[in-house]
Amino acid sequence: MGNQNTFLDEIRSTVLIGDGAIGTELFARGASLNTGVERLNLLAPDMVLELHKDYVAAGSRVIETNTFGANRLNLEKYGAGHEARDIIAAGVKLARKAAGKNIYVAGSVGPLPLIEGEPLSDSEQDSLFSDQITALQESGVDLLIFETFIDLNQLLRALALARSLTGIPIIAQMAFESGGRTASGDSAEQFLQSCIKAGADVVGANCGSGVQSVVDAIGTIAPFGIPMSAYMNAGFAERIEDRFIYIAPHDYLAKKAAELVHSGVRLVGGCCGTGPDTIRAIVKALSEGKYVVPAPIHVEARPATGIEALPEPAVSKIPAPPHGILVELDPPKRPDISALLKSAETLKKAGVQAFTLADNPLASVRVDVLTAAGALMQKTGMPVIPHLTGRDRNRIGLQSTILGAHVLGIRSLLCVTGDPIRMYHETNTSGVFDVTSIGLVKLVSEFNSGQRLNEQGHTSFSIGVALNPNVRSIDGQIGKLRRKIDAGAHFVLTQPIFDIERLDTLQDALDKAHIHIPVYIGLMPLKSSGQADYLHFEVPGIYIPDTIRERLGRYTEPADQQTEGIAIARELVERMAPRVYGLYLISSMNRAEPLLPVIESIQSHAVWGKEISK
Repeated sequence: MGNQNTFLDEIRSTVLIGDGAIGTELFARGASLNTGVERLNLLAPDMVLELHKDYVAAGSRVIETNTFGANRLNLEKYGAGHEARDIIAAGVKLARKAAGKNIYVAGSVGPLPLIEGEPLSDSEQDSLFSDQITALQESGVDLLIFETFIDLNQLLRALALARSLTGIPIIAQMAFESGGRTASGDSAEQFLQSCIKAGADVVGANCGSGVQSVVDAIGTIAPFGIPMSAYMNAGFAERIEDRFIYIAPHDYLAKKAAELVHSGVRLVGGCCGTGPDTIRAIVKALSEGKYVVPAPIHVEARPATGIEALPEPAVSKIPAPPHGILVELDPPKRPDISALLKSAETLKKAGVQAFTLADNPLASVRVDVLTAAGALMQKTGMPVIPHLTGRDRNRIGLQSTILGAHVLGIRSLLCVTGDPIRMYHETNTSGVFDVTSIGLVKLVSEFNSGQRLNEQGHTSFSIGVALNPNVRSIDGQIGKLRRKIDAGAHFVLTQPIFDIERLDTLQDALDKAHIHIPVYIGLMPLKSSGQADYLHFEVPGIYIPDTIRERLGRYTEPADQQTEGIAIARELVERMAPRVYGLYLISSMNRAEPLLPVIESIQSHAVWGKEISK
């Protein structure tokens, strides 16, 4: 159709019907699940063209290109990253061929995938979105539709980039949870205001937690008078014989579409599980007058006229981490925590400020970390910092654990990715890894801000992260730490250091990067020459200099080796304590006794040298 002003004029004065799903409908028509939907533009163009034609025949006035995931990174999974521009050009050509006159072609852009569970950098996002948006514009789409985003920040980045590259109309859609909030807790009002400022002409909802999530989001943003779009799933998917089947009938979706139009929606269509029959039912319901035609919209969508600034969400007061000595303990492998509690009591009397508890270290089965933390806090009255991994729990389980930790009175969490699963130890077991350490930090931070609780409350955690100084080049670790801090981290625990030069390198790198949050330096008294060799040669992230292993190897008796290991640790304490915020002692098998002389040495030398950056 080719006239952007025509689309904007129509969307403000009438109701347009969009199309339905592309991916689920192509799969239903026989497309392979392992091919990549967007690649069908080149591999099975007739199948894609026929679907577009069926939507037009059903009454769609806006049809989307089959380019939702047509970015280089997503296509690389199928060995087709180099074909991205060809796939996009073919997708636009097919949609344009089916459209004919009076049908708008919308270039579909979806969210970007993660890399090994972690979000892309800003520059990587810009590069991928820029290539996709530019290819869509050059191929001749009438407008752009950004859809199914769950990360508002990524959507805003894509919108701002698109607006800098093109003047064609832009639709911005988020996937909402029930109650009109995103999965990250952003409100529909925040979404609306931010997207309009970033350059969107139309805002709306698609996919999400069923039809009601779309209805809730639209109900929240309708009073602002901005043109809205709504694309509903066919309800929740039901798993039947390894297939996901959407069960909501066409007449139900048509009824909901009429209600959305009555609320002020100007572009209505379908998402996952819908097809041409759904669109046909919607057209029929609207043509029969089962809704009230909304009044024309006269406000301009850019800039955000009449939208008042939203108040900043309340942020919880974050407790400072303890200044001094932390000791790491492990929950037991047996249903008996008496030995753990006995060691903790001994260490408390020695002057430890707090304990940390590992979360199934080395992917071994142990007493649940929160259960052990609660018992430890109750017995000692000391702060406990549980480790929380993304390995054993999905996003739902992680959020429940975070809430449970706050209920127990825990006020610090250490967010780590988690050791990989040892298949020889637990067969037929897989890691979850819905989030890595960075994603986990962000999740806890969102609970602290109230986003995850609909601003009806918030948690109060100081968020810790791990750092490994025992690497050849520290720059990569510093870069990753910066991303963790940007996600919300408040303090750092390092892997154990066995020579002062590692501390020098680490502190120089932190200063150069202007990172000044509290850093606890790991310290582990070695108990034997064999342990030193095992840690150095077999445990990732541990480096023990030859000189240290040689010192231990001079002795044949285990008791003498342990005495020398404690002496080495005390020498390090003397040089480290005045230079750091705190020391993080790692015990062997929860034994307190080897740590006591080290703690004594710390207390005699510690005029703690690093304060929290204000």
